Amino acid sequence: MFDIAWSTIRNRKGGFVAAFVAVFCGAAVVTACGVLLLSGLLSGVPPERYAGAPVMVGGGQTKTVRENIDPHFAERVTLPARTADAVAEVAGVRAAVGDRTVALSVTGAGGEVLALDRPVYGHGWASAVLGPFALSDGREPRSGGEVALDRELARRAGAEVGGTVRLAVGTTATAYRVTGLVAPPPGGLDRQSAAFFTDDRAGALSGRPDRVTAVGVLAEPGVEADELAERVQEALAGSAERTEVYSGDRIGDLEFLDVGRSRGFLVALSASFGGTALAVVVFVVSSTLGLAVHQRRRELAMLRAIAASPRQIHRLIGAEILLVATVAAVLGAVPGYLVAGFLRDAFAGAGVLPGDFELSYHPVPAVAAVVLCVLGARLAGVVAAHRTARIKPVEALRESQVDPSGPGRSRRTAGVVLLAMGLAAAVVLPLLIPGQAAAAGAAGSLLLLMVGCALLGPRLVGLATSALAPLLRMFRFSGFLAAANARANSRRLSAAVVPLALGAGMALMQLSTLATVEAEASRQAASGVVADYVLTTGATGLSPELADAVRRVPGVGTATPVVRSQVMLTYEEVDKTTSRAFGAQGVDPRGLARTLDLDVREGGLDGLGEGTVALSRTAAGTAGLGVGDTAELDLGDGTPAKLEVVAVYGNGLGFGDVTLAHDVLAAHTTDRLDAALLVRASGEEAREEAAAGLAALTGTAAGLRVQESDRFAAAQQGEFSRQSWTNLIANSLLLLYVLIAVVNTLVMATTARGREFAMMRLIGAGARQTRRMMFLESWVVVITAVAVGLFLAVPPSIGSSLALTGRPVPHVEPLVWVGVAGFIALIGWSSVALSTRSALRTRPIDAVYTGE
Repeated sequence: MFDIAWSTIRNRKGGFVAAFVAVFCGAAVVTACGVLLLSGLLSGVPPERYAGAPVMVGGGQTKTVRENIDPHFAERVTLPARTADAVAEVAGVRAAVGDRTVALSVTGAGGEVLALDRPVYGHGWASAVLGPFALSDGREPRSGGEVALDRELARRAGAEVGGTVRLAVGTTATAYRVTGLVAPPPGGLDRQSAAFFTDDRAGALSGRPDRVTAVGVLAEPGVEADELAERVQEALAGSAERTEVYSGDRIGDLEFLDVGRSRGFLVALSASFGGTALAVVVFVVSSTLGLAVHQRRRELAMLRAIAASPRQIHRLIGAEILLVATVAAVLGAVPGYLVAGFLRDAFAGAGVLPGDFELSYHPVPAVAAVVLCVLGARLAGVVAAHRTARIKPVEALRESQVDPSGPGRSRRTAGVVLLAMGLAAAVVLPLLIPGQAAAAGAAGSLLLLMVGCALLGPRLVGLATSALAPLLRMFRFSGFLAAANARANSRRLSAAVVPLALGAGMALMQLSTLATVEAEASRQAASGVVADYVLTTGATGLSPELADAVRRVPGVGTATPVVRSQVMLTYEEVDKTTSRAFGAQGVDPRGLARTLDLDVREGGLDGLGEGTVALSRTAAGTAGLGVGDTAELDLGDGTPAKLEVVAVYGNGLGFGDVTLAHDVLAAHTTDRLDAALLVRASGEEAREEAAAGLAALTGTAAGLRVQESDRFAAAQQGEFSRQSWTNLIANSLLLLYVLIAVVNTLVMATTARGREFAMMRLIGAGARQTRRMMFLESWVVVITAVAVGLFLAVPPSIGSSLALTGRPVPHVEPLVWVGVAGFIALIGWSSVALSTRSALRTRPIDAVYTGE
């Protein structure tokens, strides 16, 4: 059977080349998803400041969730300082050193923050051994006013031994005398700069002298790191604190929180995106193979007529597909690693991955991609050959000459049911189920609508042809032939229309959702900030004591500090417990109405305090909570809290989905610094006096800036915008694959009509008339695809808008939609035009006999 299959492939290269391209590109997409998934599980960056410690002990940075991906906490989970004493007693431990990490800014004499290309962190001198850092000049700090700098930081700051340097924690800058310069660890410092204080001073600067960032473990001679890690883990097993032991390359996850979060991001993204990608790949491969088998129906009918059994037809097509798909998948897996690299760079550009995050190039993703693509192609071949293999030989011969008039009753029924389900998931579900489930249902409805349209594709093409027939007949002979061909070959055209419509629908839905989110977030932020002025800083944050200083400024009536973080909301979803991360802000409820309008829908913010929380409409709907209910939260550093819901508000996109009392949230952030300070003058007549006082204050606080409220509002959507662009980047890969498949299908469908073109030319049609006929046919395909694409995109866009904004009208950029439609038209027309010209180059008489 494989000999016959190979002979068929050699003599019918056109259809098999198209199938090869579909599987080749599909394997590249699936491999890229696998590389991202494996990288999220295995990859990272090597440690720098902790490179000299074989074992490190830190706080557990993930929340254990059964039957789901363990999410990462946004803030540093610290340890009690006494943890170092407990670790020091473990057998094989030479020393246990606690490290405190404090974010710093280097300022100039005028209070301006120096622009450095890497963050600066301060530590206690005792932790220098974990690098190890070694003095290259001068001595270690011995008093609270002294500091030792790494050599590169000293060079960039223009500091030298015996001189002074101004270092700021938040907006509070202090001058320190430089007592020494230290050489970096052997591996260097690529992601940070280091400054060392006395241990007492580092504890005071951290704001939590009773807590440490991590504990470094130095081993006795001859003790292996893995063995020591197991001993330390056993010793801390009974601790009430959330602890985790790190060794080897995993120490980088502890040192750099962004690496651990990035790994979690990649696992979550690739798991969800990979499933969608695999479904789209199988769909496209099925469509391509279906068209390839459909074009061979005369040959397969002849085989049935000469006594080939249905099983033999299936075996023949299966052997052909196995040969083509295996070779294509193996070759396509190789560029999949390059695609993964491009995605990594795009995610880094969007700010959701560190620029130095290394991917794990393991062979497992390629093997998995080959297996999945070959199995998917084989299954698609079974479906494609089903009708030709099972019907009677006489009927197969008849259908090989003329396409059936339309899809069968079962196919029509299934298509209508799927369309109804898709519309319900897109529009009805957001009206019944609030929160993230509604948004997910609206986005997932695209798949239901897509499959429904694919099943009804021939019928949709027939309807479009009937609607366009009067216009086509205006072109006389060519138009008449175009209309007749489109109507008679609706099955063949639908194989090109459906992928083209899928590409248009995916692009329009993604762009519409992104535009809706950004427009709504901008509107909420602009309308929600009612303060006269907003104080921000170019430093690491605003010092907490700045709020009291601002309140003492003449003319200032209200000053509301705002701290930002991320919390996890735990709730029951269907039959399991789920934890989802939400952006959070902490505000001072005193006078909040004078500076911030969150559009409260239920309850009130007056009760915001130590045991209460306010939720956005989306967060409350997702968790099924209302005013008076108890919300189960994990704060930024993993501290659990059960808080009473006192308000539900509407401006979640602009300010975060969870609002807590300022001191409650700030106490569980890494640096305990404010992100902004909202200021309202005591009256209209006091605005100038307040502005003058705030301007004077900027000279005493490091990097302090006074902004108008509208400028601050424009910068509020950065985090949500990055998430939206991340989804767009991932889906762009699928769009590219779909477009390649569209071109592939259109070229295959057009070149396969070479015999038909030759017959037309032999009975008197000119090459120009044939090209015009195909041009008009291409517009039938394009117009139908754009119309179906709009149908695919509009309901999910409406549903997403309902779920995210509460309004059924999504934000639409007309030029963007016109641009997508124009691009789809260009793809469809150029693919048909170029392949038609290629098919017409063969002499008609040769083409007739070649086709036969």
